[in-house]
Amino acid sequence: MQLRPIYTEPDNCQDCYKCIRECPVKAIRMENNQASIIEDRCIYCGHCTQVCPTGAKKIRDGLTRAKLTLTQNPKVILSLAPSYVSEFEGVHSSVLIAAIKRLGFTSVSETALGAEIVTDRTEKFLEEAESGVYISSACPVVVEYIRKYSPDHVRFITPIISPMLAHAKILKQLYGEDVKIVFAGPCICKKLEADYFNNLVDVVITFKDLKKWFEQSDINLKNIAPNQPEARFVPYRSGMGAYYPIEGGMLKGMQEDKKQIHHMAFSELSTVKDVLKELDSHRENDSIFLELLACKGGCINGPAKLSHISPALKRYEIIHQSELGNPKDDFKNIDLQILFCKDPHVQDHTYTEEEIKQAMAVVGKTGPEDELNCSGCGYDSCRDFAIAMLEGRAEENMCVSYMRKIAHDKATVLLQKIPAGVLLVNSELKVVDMNQSCATLMGEDIASIYEVDPGLNGVALKNICSYEDLFRAVLTTGKEIIERQVREEDRTWIISIYNIQPHRLVFGLLQDLREPYVRKEWMLEKTQEVIKKHMETVQQVACLLGENAAFTDATLRTVMEAYKKNDQKKPL
Repeated sequence: MQLRPIYTEPDNCQDCYKCIRECPVKAIRMENNQASIIEDRCIYCGHCTQVCPTGAKKIRDGLTRAKLTLTQNPKVILSLAPSYVSEFEGVHSSVLIAAIKRLGFTSVSETALGAEIVTDRTEKFLEEAESGVYISSACPVVVEYIRKYSPDHVRFITPIISPMLAHAKILKQLYGEDVKIVFAGPCICKKLEADYFNNLVDVVITFKDLKKWFEQSDINLKNIAPNQPEARFVPYRSGMGAYYPIEGGMLKGMQEDKKQIHHMAFSELSTVKDVLKELDSHRENDSIFLELLACKGGCINGPAKLSHISPALKRYEIIHQSELGNPKDDFKNIDLQILFCKDPHVQDHTYTEEEIKQAMAVVGKTGPEDELNCSGCGYDSCRDFAIAMLEGRAEENMCVSYMRKIAHDKATVLLQKIPAGVLLVNSELKVVDMNQSCATLMGEDIASIYEVDPGLNGVALKNICSYEDLFRAVLTTGKEIIERQVREEDRTWIISIYNIQPHRLVFGLLQDLREPYVRKEWMLEKTQEVIKKHMETVQQVACLLGENAAFTDATLRTVMEAYKKNDQKKPL
């Protein structure tokens, strides 16, 4: 089974939820702390491949199949998307054609030729159609979005195939049905379109793939002379179709209409969503034709683009290098018709208010005041997150505030259950938190203050104890202290200080040696330490120690056994 155009590399996913946050249709499922693409929901805009910080979102490789197509077929033509002008900056078209032919392609043709006949057929369709709203079919992402998420508007899409498919039909008519076609452009969704129409387009590669292919083949564009006789587009150079990759480019190629048709162009998916809202409420006699593009500014800003220069400069390059004119052939006999329909795989499910409330309650959101809508989970609101959980697209642990509360509650319980005194201190030598046991060990005055201000957060350490210097030393050097004895009046403390965040936050463990369980545990530990060190010496110089070693060992073990027996005699 062939991979979909975009997929997730599980080992690279760090469950940061950025792909969810950025996905315009939330076509991401979190499962076992890893994000995967929901194929039936995805519109393959490719935005996730641009924003994923770890590169976990991958574009399906097209180079391998493209190379295989070249080796197995005598006639292979590259259909070059018109945005090549702004992507291969400063490279003359003849140089690019020569380089592509060196890869093994029979010839190179501009996809813009297909765009020109799509424009021509669209104009004729609009002239004959009833008054109403119509949407261009050129952008596959917009078409996928409407089919899946705005199905009521499917009937507005002009029933004409995309420029890539139209161009493929032109090439097959001119050079034979056996010719193989590889498309190169900045659009990832073209891969999906080619999957649907694999009888027309064999492989889709991106401009990034094409550049990589040049590098792998040691083809340096700078070393190729321009205007070589064989380095020209077939069957001829395009005209107005070259404007297609910029917003409003399709409209530029349209002639003045005999009837009143209002042409409008919009780009970027968030804008497209707004345009589609209540679009069917239009009741005027005039027609509206909408050129809708998913990428901001048009295809020049596609997800697999090479160049990151200003969109204004890209637009200038397209306009500056395009050749005005109409198609030289109208290809009237080529059938470009297609019927778009709703995607049957996307089913809307309406959840009751009670179901949504129950889902939110699972993550501790029982009232409006709990709905922070922080988007930490990747969803715009807590309600959206709850619906995603109901649909199996999200997990409870994605809620940042909920997980923070759980972590805090667990830490608080553990802190209070520890019989020893626990003290957290920051780099300013102020208390961050302490447990009840610690306050009790420090005396009645501190215990009384603790009752009023549990945790004593923000209290200066020097105001409650005399061993501030030990904490300062650990915070300064980063070197931990293990079981240091400290005498304070009639008490002897055993203090251990560990790093939580070196030089910023430390954890102190305070024990009173007067406490029976501490004294017993400490003596057992020290006895075991003496035995261990002593026996190591015995093994090294046993012949010299003789009976003394055996006597010392036996005595120490007797002390340990006595403590253990006393424990066993204590009533439960």
